[in-house]
Amino acid sequence: MTPSITRALALSSALTIALGGAAPTADAGGRLAQAKNPCAAKNPCAARNPCAARNPCGARPATAVKDPVAEQVAKAFKSWRKVNTEPVLSATHGNTYVFTYINKKAEPSALNGKFPFPAGSVLAKESFEGQGGKPGDRGPLFIMEKRGKGYDRANGDWHYAIVDPAGTVTMTGSGAQKSPTQFCAVRHQQAKANDYVFGNGTTMKVKPTAMQAPAGNPCAARNPCAAKNPCAAKNPCAAKNPCAAKNPCAGRK
Repeated sequence: MTPSITRALALSSALTIALGGAAPTADAGGRLAQAKNPCAAKNPCAARNPCAARNPCGARPATAVKDPVAEQVAKAFKSWRKVNTEPVLSATHGNTYVFTYINKKAEPSALNGKFPFPAGSVLAKESFEGQGGKPGDRGPLFIMEKRGKGYDRANGDWHYAIVDPAGTVTMTGSGAQKSPTQFCAVRHQQAKANDYVFGNGTTMKVKPTAMQAPAGNPCAARNPCAAKNPCAAKNPCAAKNPCAAKNPCAGRK
């Protein structure tokens, strides 16, 4: 054990004995033995959360999805026109710092403010996590691809994709309801005047648009467990903590 851990164990033992309890024991490796929680075995929700499988917003491991255009963009975007030399802090992209690149098809509209963008236009936002007020580790690549008329009329016919730093497409879709990328279209509604494109801090000729992150949790309304916790009534330890009366430190001064 390190000196600091040895001192901590000694102090813990002294305090416990002084308060009328037994000193904590340590195993051969110097680790404190943990007291058994009398409620652990009786908690019907401990082993499995009955809401986990039904939560449409629950965390899931990133899995690759097919999007040939996004895959190609992730390999080629660095050769496109870069429209900002200084990083832009983007609230609508997870408060990351972004650099925006546009392909040849998108240049006339982006640089001259002639909207809408023609089909085939692609914008790629290279993101970086914030570290001390400046770009740090690489984040996802956010892609907008203008599809043909009728692809998604309500959202300007834009297709969205997200590529992780390893080059794996993790999300792809339109702005339609129930699409995995619907939230992208919802945020880009703020820039409808620029054909749904944010260009703050870039050389793109766009109307300044406030980039505001959604105030609410987009998953709250869709979480079937949000209204009522099905485990609350069944938790035998919820009403009374059987350890409270036996706590040697409780109520002492």
